[in-house]
Amino acid sequence: MPSKPTFEELKSGDRLPSLKGAALEVFRLNQKEEVTNLEIARAIKADPALSGRLVRAANAPASHQVRPIVSVMDALTVLGLNMVRQMALALSLVDGNRNGACQKFDYPAFWSRSLLTAITAQKLVFRKGVGSAEEIFVLGLLGQIGSLALATAYPLEYARILEQMPTDADTGLAGLERAEFGLDHNQLTRDMLADWSMPQSFYKAALHHEDPAQSSIAEGSREWHLLHVLHVANYFARVCLAQEKQRQTMVPKLIFRAARLGVESEMLIALGDKVIPEWQEWGKMYGIRTVAMPPFAKLLAVAPLAPETMDEMAAPRSSAAYKLRILLVDDDRAVLLMLRMLLENAGHTVIVASNGKEALGMVEKHMPQLILADWIMPEMDGVEFCKALRQNDEWRNIYVFILTAQESTDRLVEAFEAGANDYMIKPVNSKVLAARLGAAQRVVQLQEELEFDRQQLHKLATELAVSNERLQQMALTDVLTGLPNRRAANEHLEQQWAIAERSGRPLSCMMVDIDHFKKINDVYGHKLGDDALKRVAETMNLSIRKQDTVCRLGGEEFLVICPDTPAEQLYRYAERLRNAVAEIELHGAHDRGFHLTVSIGLASKEPALLNTEMLLQLADKRLYAAKNAGRNRTVAELAPHS
Repeated sequence: MPSKPTFEELKSGDRLPSLKGAALEVFRLNQKEEVTNLEIARAIKADPALSGRLVRAANAPASHQVRPIVSVMDALTVLGLNMVRQMALALSLVDGNRNGACQKFDYPAFWSRSLLTAITAQKLVFRKGVGSAEEIFVLGLLGQIGSLALATAYPLEYARILEQMPTDADTGLAGLERAEFGLDHNQLTRDMLADWSMPQSFYKAALHHEDPAQSSIAEGSREWHLLHVLHVANYFARVCLAQEKQRQTMVPKLIFRAARLGVESEMLIALGDKVIPEWQEWGKMYGIRTVAMPPFAKLLAVAPLAPETMDEMAAPRSSAAYKLRILLVDDDRAVLLMLRMLLENAGHTVIVASNGKEALGMVEKHMPQLILADWIMPEMDGVEFCKALRQNDEWRNIYVFILTAQESTDRLVEAFEAGANDYMIKPVNSKVLAARLGAAQRVVQLQEELEFDRQQLHKLATELAVSNERLQQMALTDVLTGLPNRRAANEHLEQQWAIAERSGRPLSCMMVDIDHFKKINDVYGHKLGDDALKRVAETMNLSIRKQDTVCRLGGEEFLVICPDTPAEQLYRYAERLRNAVAEIELHGAHDRGFHLTVSIGLASKEPALLNTEMLLQLADKRLYAAKNAGRNRTVAELAPHS
């Protein structure tokens, strides 16, 4: 077993892949404080193959050249000295390390994968706009140069390590390398890129690109995007070069990793369909082996997406202070599952829909408190969904985020005018998501507290109205008999008087008094007296017509108000009532029983009576006349001179 080496020891011992010929001269010239394009061009022209490849790189689609580049000098102008130095270094390493002494190290496969990673990274950077497409090509090509370096420095030992690796292993090589050599291929790649004066962001990305979760780079930063571009590009290349059985398990992870970078399934299909032909074309030019691939749409269509395939892409579990019911609306399966896991790990309840129409049905069924809706979706997009949502008054307080890949002012204004509360740029940054959700939670919580207060006030107002109605009823009702009391009688009589005045219809009343009531209280007690009052009230209520009203004025005195009743009919009604009361039989404690009787005085509205008070006075006089005449009778008219 070799001693644990340091990078400086490996470098000084000339045990690492090194530059030769024109590439070495370009690298040396670039270290000078002042170097001209002419000097660099002369060094490059010494290697016709290198010259052709640099011209080809300058003509790549990502360079946006208006006219074709045909000379090394033009290529230098387009690419710049730093880029030419990096390209020369990379291409020299490819040419000088197509094979080696490590029998288990697949040199052709290594460069095939590196080239595919480089082209994929170039396309991703061009789409994301986070760096130079030419520079990222070099980073992709050299992103795992540490593996080649270990195979070069320790061919026998590295072969034994590779023998320990299962053919379908996804991880674990770096751990075996550290155990054997004290460093792994990613650490060695970082040191080599730094030694070659590559940008610092390059060797930071190279160090953690196989496991971005180990990086402390801030999510959403330019370096974070560069790291994940290399991560996705490298995994993309591994998927393409994997055996078919192994590829089936890797594709779902590729979909999720790309989605984390904001490359959704349709974009990934388009990326694959562009990258593979270009990889095959570059492979012919560089003499690097490539393989045939099925259309990416077919490759991705059979991917069984499930949360367990997200592996390290899942966010760490956290607990939100205020749990929400959240509806996610997105037509991309990977984005939907990724956001769902982020939200469920935070403790929220999540339901999902794949388009706006489906989401409207989910809203009606589940009534979410918050919605995250993608802008671009089939059938009904996020803005149309938002407009439809706001047409329902019951849904006006649901907090809505629009997810968009473009932060265009006009588009955001359109989203807010449609009813969105906020927006988030895709790919969704987990920290930004948590912060925006925190703000939304406060709004939702405040709305629900206000709604609870409103409901409590409504409940209180309803209870108060019922209580007031009860009090009003109590104020107008005789407690003992349940009949309207004197106040209610006066109000009702005034109403009927006003109606009779307007319509000219008749109005009459009866003043009724229980005969010898004081004797009942004195002889039989107040309890039987109360029973007598209740029995009379009940009997009178059963004997009157529907339009008539029986009221208790106080003591043993009652008033019957009879609308639409002329004087000539009133006497007959009164007699029927008096006879009904006469049938009531009460029993005292030591008595065989006795019957109750009443005296009744009648009065009807006539021109001489100017108001209800005069009407009652007349009925009262006739009541006393009935009493004076012997009781248990009805008096409709006063005797002359009475």
